[in-house]
Amino acid sequence: MTAAITAHVHSQAISTPAFRRIRARDVAMALLLGLLSLLVYNANMRSITAADSYAARYLPFSIWQNHSLTLNPILTTVAQGRKPPATPEKDGTAHWILKVGGDRYVSKFPIVVPVILSPFYLPAVIYLDHHDADPLLFDQVARIMEKLCASSLAAVSVGLLYLLLRRRTDEGLAAILSLLYAFGTTTWVISSQALWMHGLAQLLVVATMLLLTGPATALPIVLAGLLCGLIAANRQPDAILAAGLGIYGLWWAGRMRPFFVLSGMVPVALTLAYNLMIVGNIAGAYALHVRPGDFNHDIVGGIAGLLVSPTRGLFVFSPFLLFVPIFCRRVVLERSGRGLTIAIGCAMIVQVSFYAMIDWRQGISWGPRWLTDMLPMLMWMLPPVVKALSRNGRVAFGLASLVAISIQTIGAFWYTGIADTPIVTAHGPGRMQPAWDVHNAAFVAELRHPHVQADLIVDLHGNIDAVNVLPADQSTGGEAGRQLEVLGWALTNNHSPSDVAVLIDGQWGAATREFFARTDVEMAMGQASPAGWRVTIPIDQVGPGEHLLAVLVRATEGGEPRLMKQTSFVLARDNEALEHVTDLPSAARRARQMLASHQQAGGYWLTSFTSATRFEQPRQEMNTYLNAVILDVAGPVAETAGASDMLARARQFLAAQIEPSGLVRYHGRPDAPTIGTLGCAITPDSDDTALAWRVAPSEKSELLQPALATITQFRRPDGLYKTWLAPRDKYQCLDPGRDANPADVGIQMHIFLFLEQVDKPAARSLCEALSKKAGDDDIWVYYAGAPLMINLRLADLEKAGCLPQFPQAQLRTDIPGQEIWLRAADQLRQMDSHAGSYAAYQRTAELLTDIAADDFSLMSDTPPLLYHNDLTATVKRFYWSQDFGYALWLRLYFENERMLSKLPCGSGGPERKCGEK
Repeated sequence: MTAAITAHVHSQAISTPAFRRIRARDVAMALLLGLLSLLVYNANMRSITAADSYAARYLPFSIWQNHSLTLNPILTTVAQGRKPPATPEKDGTAHWILKVGGDRYVSKFPIVVPVILSPFYLPAVIYLDHHDADPLLFDQVARIMEKLCASSLAAVSVGLLYLLLRRRTDEGLAAILSLLYAFGTTTWVISSQALWMHGLAQLLVVATMLLLTGPATALPIVLAGLLCGLIAANRQPDAILAAGLGIYGLWWAGRMRPFFVLSGMVPVALTLAYNLMIVGNIAGAYALHVRPGDFNHDIVGGIAGLLVSPTRGLFVFSPFLLFVPIFCRRVVLERSGRGLTIAIGCAMIVQVSFYAMIDWRQGISWGPRWLTDMLPMLMWMLPPVVKALSRNGRVAFGLASLVAISIQTIGAFWYTGIADTPIVTAHGPGRMQPAWDVHNAAFVAELRHPHVQADLIVDLHGNIDAVNVLPADQSTGGEAGRQLEVLGWALTNNHSPSDVAVLIDGQWGAATREFFARTDVEMAMGQASPAGWRVTIPIDQVGPGEHLLAVLVRATEGGEPRLMKQTSFVLARDNEALEHVTDLPSAARRARQMLASHQQAGGYWLTSFTSATRFEQPRQEMNTYLNAVILDVAGPVAETAGASDMLARARQFLAAQIEPSGLVRYHGRPDAPTIGTLGCAITPDSDDTALAWRVAPSEKSELLQPALATITQFRRPDGLYKTWLAPRDKYQCLDPGRDANPADVGIQMHIFLFLEQVDKPAARSLCEALSKKAGDDDIWVYYAGAPLMINLRLADLEKAGCLPQFPQAQLRTDIPGQEIWLRAADQLRQMDSHAGSYAAYQRTAELLTDIAADDFSLMSDTPPLLYHNDLTATVKRFYWSQDFGYALWLRLYFENERMLSKLPCGSGGPERKCGEK
């Protein structure tokens, strides 16, 4: 570099003709420099982003797809797991989003960048329109488009800068200075890496200067005025730079200056219209949240910080630019372009002074970000300086240039933002001191870790499988207080991620770098990398109510976090969650809380399954069956048990599983997010279809008749109904047993109860058929060793007048720990069919006490066994549910209390007084 400058300047005359004409050779060189810059800018294959660029990244898609300049249609994506503000007066954790009048959400920053770039997004929009509405794919495409657009803007500004410099110097020096601008300034690490406003600002500034140094004809004058207006509209502080260019432009335009002014008013007027009509403030969204702490009263210290501090100094990160103020006299004396030089020089001085009055630490960003927009102006001043340098001066300039390029290279491949944490988190009178600590300089601090691996193109897959609130006594490791347990899986490019972080209401919760094998994910995704993760978060400081939970994933260490998924969870009051069981009322509160804490954000509960009749090493799945039977069992006491809200959410979830065919699948809809991890796209079945329609019917009542017709097609000659609603060659995700499509006893009971509601003659026929087959072993497929549900359903059938006589041996079990649940079912059945008595109340109360002993410890050891798969299949599975146990306990407890309240006075013996409940 030094040799090139020395050889070039030695043969260059100091005075040059003013504003040379641009030739085709110059255009070719500009294209070559732009292409080279574009390649280098993308060599790190990653983006270096911040919250400032989130709206610009996604808004072009919404402009095309939703025809909106607000963030409402894409709010979740733009928030990136943080919480948008709830009211216009309050900030959310997504501080780059503002809520304005009419429940509109807008970007805190001007939207000139996404509006101008939206035409270039059209191919990406078309691509996404031809693919499923996958938010992870949308995010991936948006990140790629952001990097391509940002690097292209910066590369074009490099090419245009070369053409501008050719106005006043020869090819060699113009090319060298253009490369310094490209790789020795924040053009590389800031403008080319993300859609900050700075990239477009630089392009607009250099394009305006190129026009102002050309002939003052009608079209250039109109374009120059338009670009000046865009500079001010794009970033408000750049109105100062636009004013400097505009003052010179008024002289340059001569008699055609009205066209210059009018064209400049167009983007300004459009921006003001957006500010007034959408934001509701003429100064824009950013002006709504300016605070006293944003200002700096030490102006001299602010100027020094902006120019020479080790963390934000312009002349530290690009030391070759120091030659401009050192040789400012030579710059001003240069006759070529003196008027433009003086105008932009004054504008730069004013802008630096303005920035010095603000908190000049500039947030988490690389180096002198705020001064990036004036870089083309500084580069314009360098040719006369370099040409006037002595030999030693040229050597010094060359060394300074090499230092600048080295510093920017560190930024492009090492910068993560970690170095800025001590700078931006400092408060109080000495808050600026960390910015003067050389150890905090990003080009020093970031070298303490390896360079960041490429993560621009990341194929992210994953899910939040469960969100559980663990009471203090169940928290892992015996830690004090409640814990939130979050379980899920994640893969990036079919490998384990670098880390997974969980946010609660946008605030940091916890993270993990440990991943474990998930055989279900391995089977679904076809790879063997550990994908499962588990995170626990202390939540004693989290208030009761509904909270936002988001999971962010990084593919590489130091890479960009990506929003994998977000959901919500409900946290009950502390006294409910932490209360120990001391009596039956406290047990009821605990059972309700446990049931609520296990309910997933989607409204469903998960089912545990094992490979043997012992509740050991259980795994989880999502199925519609469990949710339907919980609704069925707990529904009659929902209001008195305080479970109405949670059951309403479950009912809404279950109704949504009814497909356009009217049928329901065991694992829910085949496009559900749980498919592949908590279940598979399985064949529709008569059991879950009947259950769903009975307890959570669809609002689309026209789907009922097709469902009935399909179930009827699979009625056997003996009058019983088969399980799977498809021919054998159409089975999906099934492991059939000896009978590929059996007619199970429990399924017949569920179908009977469904038909009793919608087709009584068909229900009577089924009852007769079931009564004839009651003693046959071949109908005991899924409940042969798990008769709990059969015992519960017998009471429902008896109420409907259907009394099949099943062998007593089939209604009992020898599986350890299940007898107590059969007793609970018998007690509930007797309560429904017999008049109450105080003795019956006491027996049920004793049973309830036994189940609730030691804070329901029975649930952890032997929860209810609900059913099993066909035991003649190749794999055996037994299905359990603690949550069903809590639901059954609540039903039995409140039914028992209701029975007591109806007993006549005196029936409770001498200890119970009349009117006592």
